[in-house]
Amino acid sequence: MTVGRAAVWWLVATAPLAGQEARARLAGRVPGAALPALDSIVLAAGDEGIPTEPLIQKALEGGAKGAPPERIVAAVSLSASQLRRARALLRSTSEGQPAGPAEVTAVAAALARGVSPQLVESLTAALSGEPTGPSLHAVADLIGHGFTEDAAVGLIVDAAHQGLRGLRLLDVAAAVVLELQRGRSRAMALARVQDMLPTVPAPPRLAPATVSKARRLPPPSEPPP
Repeated sequence: MTVGRAAVWWLVATAPLAGQEARARLAGRVPGAALPALDSIVLAAGDEGIPTEPLIQKALEGGAKGAPPERIVAAVSLSASQLRRARALLRSTSEGQPAGPAEVTAVAAALARGVSPQLVESLTAALSGEPTGPSLHAVADLIGHGFTEDAAVGLIVDAAHQGLRGLRLLDVAAAVVLELQRGRSRAMALARVQDMLPTVPAPPRLAPATVSKARRLPPPSEPPP
């Protein structure tokens, strides 16, 4: 048996096992009427090499919220489509090289937050060889607070080039938001954090009562930088 045939045989043999594991985790936690469709979605994703754990988690989330079967199936199907789109996008930006499950999941989550495919491509090109998940979410946080894509990408890429990685990139975005909350304009907040690089402090830990009352800033009245 050649190596290629062995790999194909392994995928065929383990696909039903993956489906059985998913059903065992979902049984009793999602409506029984949703299980056949969820099985089909998870099995198809596994056959394609798409991460299945986010799909199972999405189904469990729907079950915990008491969502009806059709809504759970629709949400999981949408998640599968987003994961396929993310994997295809990563392949196109990395010359066909396979992306790991964590990277595909991170990009899918960023796309779901409204990050454009063009932004993913530009960020991947600017940070060639680096995991894009943390940088994408840092950029998405900034965009969510009214910054333009160019300004957000520029700051995060600059931070990465100065040696910041992973959660530290999220600290950069959090520092900018903190400057906004202190009353600075968006341009001033960006400049302030730019000057801090690479020694941006970790954001202060908020008390639970503060977090529960947190609200997103209103849409910008000033032209975004």
